[in-house]
Amino acid sequence: MKSRFLRFASLFLLSLFLVTACNGRTFITSKPELPPLRIAYNLWPGYFPMEIASEQGFFAEQGVEVEPVYSENYLGVVSDFSAGKYDGIIVTLGGVMSIIGKNPDIHIVLETDQSAGADTVVVQRDIKSVVDLKGKRLGVKLGDYGELFVVKMLESNGLTTDDVTLVDIEGEAIPAHIKSGDIQAGQTWYPYTLEAVKAGAQVLFTSKQTPRLIPNVILFRSNVIRDRPGQIKAFVRAWFQAQDYWKANPEASKSLIAKRLKIKPESVSTDNIQLSTLKENLKAFTPDSTEESLYHTAQLYADFSIRTGGLTAAPDIQKLIDPSFVQQLQPGS
Repeated sequence: MKSRFLRFASLFLLSLFLVTACNGRTFITSKPELPPLRIAYNLWPGYFPMEIASEQGFFAEQGVEVEPVYSENYLGVVSDFSAGKYDGIIVTLGGVMSIIGKNPDIHIVLETDQSAGADTVVVQRDIKSVVDLKGKRLGVKLGDYGELFVVKMLESNGLTTDDVTLVDIEGEAIPAHIKSGDIQAGQTWYPYTLEAVKAGAQVLFTSKQTPRLIPNVILFRSNVIRDRPGQIKAFVRAWFQAQDYWKANPEASKSLIAKRLKIKPESVSTDNIQLSTLKENLKAFTPDSTEESLYHTAQLYADFSIRTGGLTAAPDIQKLIDPSFVQQLQPGS
């Protein structure tokens, strides 16, 4: 009986399908919902629009679900992204070079900001000038953007890396190492710069003296861009909404960010960064040899990484940078 029942049910469903097809109607099956975009980032003011967009509902308004993943451990975030744990990540352009060697299938879709004083070299109080660094131990994360930043600082004052001893230390750990005396100088960024100053250090050099050397960007994996372009477009639209909200509501944004990330309100500031507007993004995603172009600066970092052994082969900069998501918002497009 069970066998006859199953045959009957099958014939009934087949008949129903044929009748429906003959009547010109179609079955509509709902598509499975896409999972949220998991995007990782660390403690840097230019990345905070992520929390504003999430808290203010801008992602939902644009039709995308986003799961922000925040960590103070920069290298841990980069390592987890390389291991495939996230769809996207926000990093410095120089940091991209440390990722692309292991993960070539990544693309830059947005410039978040430019460091305009927020990256620093902090030193012990007895060091008064860059020249005084000669013979000193200087902490910096080797193979990352900070190393080129330090090289530019030294070169602008007639020194080279042969004149100092570079010590491989993460930026978050610089204040403690300066305080202990392990190093006499170190490269870090706000708000860790504030920690170093409170511990007795002083700021010697900032990214204000190296304009447009340190842009920060959002990366996505190739398969995410291929399979979920609509979500990324919505993410980019929401990002600019969040930037506009921050500019229009600085105090409310400061409180929101500090509460969500459990950090002190004074750590939330755009004083030493330049948030990259849509207009600035359109310039940044234009291939040319000017400092405003990401293509130019990416080539600078790629050449440095190859020279120092961080990369064994030159990346395809044209392939690395995907301007389409910024260009979608261009007036008249």
